[in-house]
Amino acid sequence: MHSFKILNYIWKREIISLSFLFFSCYFYSQTFVRDSDGKIFDEVTIIRNNKNIIINKNTFKDYKPAISDKILFNQKLLDFAIGNDSLFFFDKVKEIEEINIVGDNLGNKKEKIIKSGETQKVYADIFPNNYIATFIKIGAKKRTFVKSITFFPDKRFSIKNLSGKIQIQIMPNLGGFPDEDSTILTFEKDMSETYQNKWEIELPRIMKYPDNGFFVVFYYQSNNKKMTATLKLNNESDMFLFYPTNKEWKSIKNNGYLYKLKILQ
Repeated sequence: MHSFKILNYIWKREIISLSFLFFSCYFYSQTFVRDSDGKIFDEVTIIRNNKNIIINKNTFKDYKPAISDKILFNQKLLDFAIGNDSLFFFDKVKEIEEINIVGDNLGNKKEKIIKSGETQKVYADIFPNNYIATFIKIGAKKRTFVKSITFFPDKRFSIKNLSGKIQIQIMPNLGGFPDEDSTILTFEKDMSETYQNKWEIELPRIMKYPDNGFFVVFYYQSNNKKMTATLKLNNESDMFLFYPTNKEWKSIKNNGYLYKLKILQ
């Protein structure tokens, strides 16, 4: 009987410890972080359509961000990003508009404003009715967020009156291939935007940069395969095509599309 009481006490103590651990993990996972110094706040104020929305740890799980939302902090409207059950807001922003596609030989160098490597006079269509993925990876040594991605149409081959919507997805890198089961963002853009020298795609919400890179996936549905956009290529990353019959991604001969990132650090 005495042994049973001891075991019963130990069992209850373990349950209490596990409950406390679960509560602690849940409580601390709902955090609001000032990016400049990592300070954690109990609540933040969101401005949406000129209205204040107070979000705390209890209401954070129900919050659904809108594109126009901003954080109100010290009488300023700030950008923010959500990742891993945390909200990061940017009180001090440095925008690096051009980031080199990083190879192993650049891993120990400081980040600079460098244009990504371009393959001269080489370009490729956004092949209609196919899922096309281009890989993006930069040498970010500290927490980094992506605000926009710019591609470079070749106007010599682009179509001026191109119409319709193109679906764009941001997918994680899983073993060197796009992970379509864990898509980060999905949105649409008007194909008429591609008839210019620079096609800047502002993300619907700021995205935390994954350490192992990510894929931009295009899908443009068209009845005329000749009616599409043509983009310049880089000389370092790969391009992938999805084969629906086998349900797999395969690398193709083309390099990835030339790009430029606008990031927040």
